Amino acid sequence: MIYELRLYSVAPGRMVDVHARFNEHFPALFAKHGVDCVARWNAVAGPDAPRFVYLMAYRDYAHREAVWASFYADAEWWRIRAETNAGHEMVERHDLFFLKPNVAWTMNADSATTVGGLHELVQQQIAPGQNANANVFLQETWLPLVREAGARVLAVWDMAAGAGMQKIVLLYAWPDAAKWHAGRQTLDRNETLRAALVEQRKKHGTTFFQRAEVNLLDPAPGMTIRAGLGRSAG
Repeated sequence: MIYELRLYSVAPGRMVDVHARFNEHFPALFAKHGVDCVARWNAVAGPDAPRFVYLMAYRDYAHREAVWASFYADAEWWRIRAETNAGHEMVERHDLFFLKPNVAWTMNADSATTVGGLHELVQQQIAPGQNANANVFLQETWLPLVREAGARVLAVWDMAAGAGMQKIVLLYAWPDAAKWHAGRQTLDRNETLRAALVEQRKKHGTTFFQRAEVNLLDPAPGMTIRAGLGRSAG
C-alpha cells in the first residue's frame, strides 16, 4: 500500500472555494475513478500556512497511475476545474509526496473510529546512515513518549518519493491545541528522551532525528477522518 500526500498553497480568499470543490464536486468524480481520499485538512500553522492538505491511499503505484489517468481523461473534471477556478487558479503551489507504511505503524482494532481534534503532521529528517537506528529509537523511545504525552499516533510512514527522501513522516492526533502545547512541553522536559539524545551524540556524533517540518492541521469541513486512514486491523 502507498499513500500520496498533497499540500496546496491556496490563493488568498480561495480556501472556501477549495472546500466547495472537494465537498460538492469531487465525491462523485472521485468515486467514479476510484480515488480514495482518506483525509483532508486545513494547515493552520506551519510553512506557507494556511495550506490545504489531503491524503490518498492506493494499492500500489500502478493503481495510482491508472486512477489518475482515468480521472484526467474525464471531460467532467476539466469542466469542474474551469467552473470552480472562475478565471483564476485556486492553487498557487503544490507539494506532493509518496509515502509507504513504516514497520512502526501498528493498527488498532478501532481503525474505523472518527478522529477529530488537532492533528500534527511531522516530516522528520533522519541523520545520514542512521535509518536503522532511527527506527529502533522511534519504536522503543519516541512513539511511547508521544503517546504518554497525550497524542494518538495515527500513522508512521517512510518517505518514498518527494523533497528530502531520508525522512520519516508522522501523523498525530491531539485532543485540542492546549493538549498539543502541553504535550510538546512535556516531551521537551522528558529526562528519558534527553538522556537518549545525549547518548546518541556521544556514540554516533549526531542525533538520529534532525530538523523537522511541522504542520498543525484542522480536519477540513465536510471530511470525516477515520483512525485507520484506509488501512484496517489485521
